[in-house]
Amino acid sequence: MVFGFGMPSVLGIDIGTTSIKIVELQQEKGRIKLKNYGEYIPPSSKRELLPVESGFVSFFEEGIATIIKEIIREAKIKTKDLVLSLPVFSSFFTLIELPLMEPKEIPAAIRFQAYQYIPVPIEEVVLNWVIIEEREALLENKIQVLLVAVPKDIIEKYIKIAKILGCNLKSLEIESFAEARALAREGGPILIVNIGGRTTNITIVDNDFVRLCHNLDVSSFDLTNALSKRMNISFERAEEIRKTKGLLKETDTLVTPILVPVIDKIIFGVEEGINAYLSKNPQKKIQKIILSGGVANMPGLTDYFTSRLAIKVERANPFSEILYPPVLHETLEAIGPSFSVAVGLALREFLEKK
Repeated sequence: MVFGFGMPSVLGIDIGTTSIKIVELQQEKGRIKLKNYGEYIPPSSKRELLPVESGFVSFFEEGIATIIKEIIREAKIKTKDLVLSLPVFSSFFTLIELPLMEPKEIPAAIRFQAYQYIPVPIEEVVLNWVIIEEREALLENKIQVLLVAVPKDIIEKYIKIAKILGCNLKSLEIESFAEARALAREGGPILIVNIGGRTTNITIVDNDFVRLCHNLDVSSFDLTNALSKRMNISFERAEEIRKTKGLLKETDTLVTPILVPVIDKIIFGVEEGINAYLSKNPQKKIQKIILSGGVANMPGLTDYFTSRLAIKVERANPFSEILYPPVLHETLEAIGPSFSVAVGLALREFLEKK
């Protein structure tokens, strides 16, 4: 879902709740090539600079712009055009059905329906929508529309960041839509589980359209925090144990029993999302699950998801169809799950041209 501000860009910037990631792509002889990438993970003393989920987005635009400038400087990035991500928790999503009508009548009908579904005054949000051409719906003389709304004050914050940077903001895009572009490039339905630093996003994509977007209040922070409290160790030590031992059977027998209840909360949310989607699309079947976010690399996580859900599960690899020097292969495979949104943002303009 894109809120457009002009022609395509090659710089994707993912402003997350615990880090900022940048990917620069360029097109060369019909192929998309990785030109540069960078990441900033702030110390705990500066975490307040990043967006915080508390029913709204709260951050210091000047602080974030300063961080991005530093990443751009260190990576020697020259591109001025950019696409920024909007967090899922700042947005409102709903899938609505309209009777079959003339294209020119659709905008007014959508705005009328929006009053029933958007929990804030329509005057305070920017509306966008995608018409999903489902054969079954068309046979019933209906139109399926994915409606998205983002508060205007939030959009203004991101526009301000671009102005401070002195960059040309081409578009803003909700992170789940960018991630879907980077990861779900085939048929579907495909379910993406992005376990982030503060929240988990669940997205179902089918034939290039986002069909469901759900946000869970469970994250990598909860996994590490559970280890820290139960094992009476520092948060930093708990983070190291989570990353290195995870759910491997041969590791410390104390770790898995602590992590599993938190992971099961995520799996329960995934099951709820699947059931909600299949209840409206009984003829469909989730083809696979893609795990993204830094937690996707946790040992044993992919196998645990597979055993619990009986669906093919794989780690995200947003760089799989992008050209890059072979020497970067191992590094990009490792960081790939964390860079899915940034890659999708940078890809947006190239793929929109096709």
